[in-house]
Amino acid sequence: MTNWLLLRGLTRDQRHWGGFDEKLAARLGVRVVTIDPPGFGTQNGRVSPRSMSAITDDIRGRFERGDEKWSLLGISLGGMMALNWVERYPADFQRCVVVNTGAPAVFRPHQMKTGLVSLVAGKQFRSLEAHEAAALAVSSNRPKAELADLALTWAQYQREAAPLNASALAQVAAAATFRLPARISLPLLVLASNGDRLVDYHMSERIAARFGASLALHPDAGHDLPLDDSPWVCEQIARWLAEMK
Repeated sequence: MTNWLLLRGLTRDQRHWGGFDEKLAARLGVRVVTIDPPGFGTQNGRVSPRSMSAITDDIRGRFERGDEKWSLLGISLGGMMALNWVERYPADFQRCVVVNTGAPAVFRPHQMKTGLVSLVAGKQFRSLEAHEAAALAVSSNRPKAELADLALTWAQYQREAAPLNASALAQVAAAATFRLPARISLPLLVLASNGDRLVDYHMSERIAARFGASLALHPDAGHDLPLDDSPWVCEQIARWLAEMK
């Protein structure tokens, strides 16, 4: 068994895992660690780099691996980071999982003005709560009442550690210039949601086919799959690990 490092998505930090890290640790019986990307969470006082490689190198420089064995999981933009990382430094990890991730032009066209803008350009909203509610409405398929409560929590995260606008734009630039690796040399699991209204799940199918990776599709969860159905994600990873033994 190996430890796991988790990478969150666009404009998000480790607080937004919402306890998924603890659930994964309990299901696998391993240590699970989260870390903030440059410009967000504990790193909000500085501006994020504008390339995926530079973002990955920044995180890699702060990640204390020690002599332990590790695996990597990334969601959405975090999945792009994960693919970039394991392509360039394959010895860092034993295996990798990506969730609802892709490459440039992956966002559904009708979401470019609603979903992506809601996630990045928060100034258009009357309050942080409205901004987070709009972002969750696009990224999650959970009941509205649950998302309303969660929006209050995530708005508080923004108050506690607001990222610079330049960091959000830098992450968008990094995603826009990201290219899928030519090859991934370690075992890869691709998870995606048929109900994802932000990123077309067919992109995950293409990623799995490109790298000969295992693929599992959730029937109705949203883009934030660990938020919508964390037990399913944990179970898919546990099953994949068991199949490789």
